[in-house]
Amino acid sequence: MAGKTNTPEHVEPPSIAVCADPAKDINLLKAAARLAVDLNRPFLEKPTRTGYDMLLAVTPERVELRVLRGGADVKGGNPISADPGDLDTTSGAGRSLNQPVAKAVGLKKRGEAPTVIDATAGYGEDAWLLASLGCRVLAVERNKVVAMLLRDGLLRAGSTQPDALQRLHVVTSDARHLLRRIARRDGAEPEPGEDLPESMRDFLEPDVVYIDPMFPGAATRKTAERKPMKVLRWLVGGDEDCGELFDWAMTAALKRVVVKRPMKADPLRGKPTIVFKGKGVRYDVYVVKKR
Repeated sequence: MAGKTNTPEHVEPPSIAVCADPAKDINLLKAAARLAVDLNRPFLEKPTRTGYDMLLAVTPERVELRVLRGGADVKGGNPISADPGDLDTTSGAGRSLNQPVAKAVGLKKRGEAPTVIDATAGYGEDAWLLASLGCRVLAVERNKVVAMLLRDGLLRAGSTQPDALQRLHVVTSDARHLLRRIARRDGAEPEPGEDLPESMRDFLEPDVVYIDPMFPGAATRKTAERKPMKVLRWLVGGDEDCGELFDWAMTAALKRVVVKRPMKADPLRGKPTIVFKGKGVRYDVYVVKKR
């Protein structure tokens, strides 16, 4: 893109090829070949450590990203996958409605959970937690590789919590465009939702839009940012358009917009209506004026 330089926030996206491991497994090979076509990525019949920054490997257990060549402050080592099922969502603490994120989205009573659009789903931890607490969640992720990892992680998590999985839908889309369509009031054709998949039509009137943009300056805090987040930043960039995303969220949401921020960071857009603080992060809540 014109004007971008290789600063921590503006790096070239990694080159990624798709493979199966073990390569002798014919079913994995077929799955990897289909995935390569879906993602428009090169397909390798055997795993290799040359030529690409990352390998997207289809294994018997999961789909994972393997960093081969360092870049954007990312080094090799353990592979990266989406694992929302690792979150505690079954203990008393994990199911508590007193969690800051639950309070932020307005979740007060089981069975009366809000409808949430998670506009920056990433690896899906927050979307999975909200679905586990009873919310209906549309997880939106515009990067195709991240969205694929997200779907894989949610399917694995759903094997033990199928009820939560049924409440969660994933769509690969730019959330700005999706929210703009939801918020449209000009009567242009097609009407909002009429050409959308059935599962998405339930979210045409979202109670809450949840935004978790890349934290500002995190790319320069080398000791603070974990490898999965460094890889995510390398894949998707720094979310420089999150201000525009917020504006459309305020137009589309019926009740509130929630923005996840570092504890000491400035608000994304002006003073929030209320703030809920967690461990190292806070949730800025902007209540939408009744229309």
